[in-house]
Amino acid sequence: MDLQSILGKLFANAGAVGIEGVFQFVFGPQQAYWSEVKASSRTAPGRHPSPDVTIEVAESDFLGIMGGRVNVEELFASGRLKIGGNMGLATLLPQIIEHAMHGGAVAQKVDMNKRYPTPPRFSEQLTAGLPVQTRIERHARDDLSVSEFKSKYLPNGIPVVISNALQDWPLFKLSREESLVHFAELQGITRHGDYVKKTFSTERDFRSTSMAEFIASLDQPAVKRADGEPPAYMGNNILPAQLLQQIKYPPYFDASLFIPPRIWIGPKGTLTPLHRDDTDNLFAQVWGQKQFTLAAPHHREALGTWSTAPKGGLDGCDFNPDAPDYERFPAARDVTFLRVTLEAGDLLFLPEGWFHQVESVSTSLSVNFWVNSGRGW
Repeated sequence: MDLQSILGKLFANAGAVGIEGVFQFVFGPQQAYWSEVKASSRTAPGRHPSPDVTIEVAESDFLGIMGGRVNVEELFASGRLKIGGNMGLATLLPQIIEHAMHGGAVAQKVDMNKRYPTPPRFSEQLTAGLPVQTRIERHARDDLSVSEFKSKYLPNGIPVVISNALQDWPLFKLSREESLVHFAELQGITRHGDYVKKTFSTERDFRSTSMAEFIASLDQPAVKRADGEPPAYMGNNILPAQLLQQIKYPPYFDASLFIPPRIWIGPKGTLTPLHRDDTDNLFAQVWGQKQFTLAAPHHREALGTWSTAPKGGLDGCDFNPDAPDYERFPAARDVTFLRVTLEAGDLLFLPEGWFHQVESVSTSLSVNFWVNSGRGW
C-alpha cells in the first residue's frame, strides 16, 4: 500500500474524535503528502500552502508506526520525528493513530474543548464506604512489603507515600550536570502561557523543546512574570527509550500492567490544577519537591467535576482548593483535602479516581507510571 493510501486511512475518521486541521507529512526533500481533516477527510501528494501541523519523519519509521512496531511519541522524544506548527493539534496524533489502528470506525464526534457530565466510578463507592482519611501514610520502602501494599492499599484505593524508593535508580544517583549527558539529543513538549486555565484543552501553547536545553535553563535565575502566568513546564512527555536504563519499574504491580512511563520537568511554580485520572498511578519524585493536594473520589459532585469525553476518563474540576469558592460550591466545605510534599526519592501511590492538584515547590524532575491494575472494573 502506498503512503498516500496509508495516510488516507489514518485520517479517514479522525474527525470523529473531535480533530480538525491540515496535517502535512514530509518523508524527504521530494516526498510529501497532506491530509485535511474535517467532517470528511482528503489526502493529496505534495506540500500544502498552509498546513496546521508539519511532521518530518523517515518513511521506514512512519511505516513502523502504522505497523504497530514503533511508538510515535517515542520517535519524537528521540529526535527521529520532528513537528512544526500547531503543537496543541499535534499532541492529538497518538490518539488519531490509536483510533485508526482499532478499526477507525466512525464514532460520536467529541469536541476536545467541550466539558461533558462526569459519570460515576467504582472508586467513588469504594472510598465512600471507608473511614474519612485525614493524612497520607508514609512508609520507608524497606518497611512496606509488596504483599502488604497489595493487601491494604491497593484493594482499598488508599494513597500512600513510599520513601527511599528510588535508591536503585541510576537517574536518581546522577547529579543534574551528569544527567545532561543522557538528555542530549532528546526532545519534549513544553507548555507555555496560562496553561492552567486551559488545562486539557487543545488551545494551550505547546512547543517542541530540547530536553537538555530546557533542563540547563532551569538553573537560570527565575523571572517573575507580571501577568501571573506559570513558568514553562515540560509535562506529561513519554520517557524516552534512552532513559529507560536509568530507572526501575516499581515492584508493586506486574510489569505487563504498566503503561509506558512519563516524565515531568519544570521549575518552581509549575501547576497542574485539580483533576483525576482513569488509572492507578505511581509517581516518583527524582529531583526537588512537589506538593500534592488530594481529595477522595466520592467528592465528585462537590468539586464541580467535568469530563473531556462523554464517557468520562480524564476529569477536571472547577473548584480550586487554594482559592475556595464556597458560595458556588457549598458542598466542598465537607471535603477533606490532604496535602503531602514529595521529597526526592519518594514514590506516591495515587489510586484511580483520587482528585489531585500538583505544584512544584522547587526545580523538579518526576517520572510517573500509570497502571492498568483493573481494580474495580
